[in-house]
Amino acid sequence: MSARRSIVSLLVALSLTTAVAFGATPVQLTFTVWSYSNDVILDNIKKFEAKNPGIKVAMQDFSWEKYTDVMTARFVGKTSTDVAYSSDHWLQQWAAANWIVPLEDFFPQVKPYKPDFAPYAIEGMTYKGKLYGLPYYADTIIFIYNEDMLKKAGFSRPPATWDDVTKMALAMKEKKVVEYPIMFQFQDITPWYIEVFLSMVYSYKDFRMFDNDLNAIFDKDGSAAHKVAQWLADGMRKHKIINPASLETTEIPLVKAMGAGQVAFAVLPKYNLADLNTPGAHAQAGKFKMALMPGETHGTVGFVRFYAMTKMAADRGKDARDAAWKFLEYFGGRTDGQFAVVKRWALEKGLGFAQLPLYKDQQIRAAINKWGNVTLEEQQSKLARAKEALTPFWGPWSLEFQKEMNKALLGQKTALDALKASAAKWKEMKK
Repeated sequence: MSARRSIVSLLVALSLTTAVAFGATPVQLTFTVWSYSNDVILDNIKKFEAKNPGIKVAMQDFSWEKYTDVMTARFVGKTSTDVAYSSDHWLQQWAAANWIVPLEDFFPQVKPYKPDFAPYAIEGMTYKGKLYGLPYYADTIIFIYNEDMLKKAGFSRPPATWDDVTKMALAMKEKKVVEYPIMFQFQDITPWYIEVFLSMVYSYKDFRMFDNDLNAIFDKDGSAAHKVAQWLADGMRKHKIINPASLETTEIPLVKAMGAGQVAFAVLPKYNLADLNTPGAHAQAGKFKMALMPGETHGTVGFVRFYAMTKMAADRGKDARDAAWKFLEYFGGRTDGQFAVVKRWALEKGLGFAQLPLYKDQQIRAAINKWGNVTLEEQQSKLARAKEALTPFWGPWSLEFQKEMNKALLGQKTALDALKASAAKWKEMKK
């Protein structure tokens, strides 16, 4: 199959090169991304254009926190957008609205890629049985700790349960290792909020948030979600081990605070461990380790961010669609038999990946072990699960959930009442 893909890719490249040689106008693609390592993205685009002289790509970037709102406005207003970053928690909404299209309807050559991808990533890119993307990156939410701070508090091993986290954080506070040992990115508009919360929920045996008919069951007294919500509320208001600034914090400020030695424990996407341990990047660089997610099962969320083709691009005609496929395959698939762009992200930025063959790549294994633990990473990945109940209204509902949870963390509601309000909102949106 890979040989067939290579032949098809070569023919398309030759036709585009010939067209350029005779003065044809290159196909223009507009590519939207959230802001992260834009220099790497632009360099990848430059290399793609050099390999595909009949295609020109214009990148537009927006903040992660506002990305879904910006993209919704672009789609509704039909602002030119051809290929875009998307995410498992927006797929249902975007696909149901026909803003993005199933790749296999236009590119049957995408199907042989499926065996290469992690199951949770395939699930996160699939809507009504069809694949909508190729992975930009896929990863797990992990528990990160400062080993030096842990030892100063008198502990030689990381926490195995959430009760352990509380015990160790209280010891750190009492011994003045750090005033607030724990910090979260719980600004109520950040898409990471719900994924961090669910990662904690999935560490319990009774992790289900919804039943098989997609009815909310997380608002029951004693549910896993209730245990997590109560633990968070107690940590912030009773024990005072969670920094109250968490409610205004997003990913980058949290990583900077951790790197500066102001945070001992955090729940973050795994790639942040690479950044935290990069020599010279932070005052505490080299002191951070991952542990399996504390809890009964050590489960967590596995998520995928992917490249998608928009309905606008599909409607532009064959030339635009062919250019879009070349782009998608270069960035999320194989180039000259290698997952080149995905591998670059893994080596240079520590991003996780859905392309399972890369775990056999010795360069990648060696790179991961410089800042992390590849064996532990693989173990955590096997315990990861895709988010439940990804519906067209998941994105809007998650924002409502986050607002309600912050009311509990502020003491304006009980944890259970916040969950009940969130469940009521789910029921309302589900109608």
